Amino acid sequence: MDKTQDPILNALQQAGEPIGITDEMVELDEDRITSDTEVSEEVFLYKIYGTPCFPRCDLTTVAGPPKSGKTFLISMLMACGVKRKVLELERVSEEPLKVLWFDTEQSISTTKHILVNRVGRMIRVDDKDTFPDSQYYVFNTRNRTPKERLNRLTLAVETYKPDICIVDGIADMMEDINSGTESIELMQRLLAMAAENNCNMTAIIHVNRSGEKLNLRGWIGSVMLQKSYEVFNCESVTGTHSFSVGMTFSRRHFLDQAMYYSISDEGIPYTAGKPDIHGGNGHDKSVGKETVSIDKFNKEFTDGNAADSYLPWNFRKLFTAAFNGAAMLGFEELEKRTKELSSIRQKQYYYRVLAEAERQRIVKKVMTKGGRVGVLLLPPQ
Repeated sequence: MDKTQDPILNALQQAGEPIGITDEMVELDEDRITSDTEVSEEVFLYKIYGTPCFPRCDLTTVAGPPKSGKTFLISMLMACGVKRKVLELERVSEEPLKVLWFDTEQSISTTKHILVNRVGRMIRVDDKDTFPDSQYYVFNTRNRTPKERLNRLTLAVETYKPDICIVDGIADMMEDINSGTESIELMQRLLAMAAENNCNMTAIIHVNRSGEKLNLRGWIGSVMLQKSYEVFNCESVTGTHSFSVGMTFSRRHFLDQAMYYSISDEGIPYTAGKPDIHGGNGHDKSVGKETVSIDKFNKEFTDGNAADSYLPWNFRKLFTAAFNGAAMLGFEELEKRTKELSSIRQKQYYYRVLAEAERQRIVKKVMTKGGRVGVLLLPPQ
């Protein structure tokens, strides 16, 4: 008897079981991926420094503390939907993009001001009669309940079919940002909207007060890290009038440099160089309003020949001692151990030490199975 080509029937025949296909088996087979599975090529809406980002049919997260430039990034994304390039942000397609901005946080007057006076100026539209309203679908839902917002967001995406939908902010779509069930359901709904409407869903969220880039607020923040294609972080650069946009995570295309910008008197962003956050050549360097006393550091872990006197650490020695034989530590536990060993006192300075250790590929931040931020100690290269 000829062997059937159906893999499920083949498996049943080889197992000597009666051949019977249930509806559940058919549904299961629909989710199977093989080497012959046909998949659509990833399509990206924008590039930053030439790196593709904001994919269709997927989720992007933009995070940052209050007043860190998140709304300015939204404005750039909106302007770049009409104008081909804004700073280092560039639209991939020749055709303009249709942008849906779902604002849950600001007043109606502020939302309109951003649309007309900020985005309008960025695309150089001075006459309200020529404003490209057909490219922008802006909704202010500050006075709505979370349930009303979610229902209206779903309707707006299905009705207007945007290329990118920006939800600002995602926490206002929920009754409880620490509800695991509600968080998972919301993320699944956003992912379904992206896939069914061939658009990118971008969600804005605050980070916790620790300032750590991957420490997003609430249980919803942990789920967003798990589900997002990429995560961007917005920051106000300490001691300057500049802001930065950097990528902290991506599944495939990692941006290895941040975009720095400042704001003109007219409220319009313009390109700024990377600020010098170290200052002069003395032993005391400012970190925000605090001062780092380098002379008080534990000399066992410093390097007298360090190229940067502001970060005079033997990073490999310090973090190897902090891990103390462990392959991975929780983020808070590593911070506690490292600060005790090094005599570092300021939290923000520690974050810079950790960032430099990660840049040197000594440690790497990862997501644990429980949705928390962990840190791996990488082997010497």
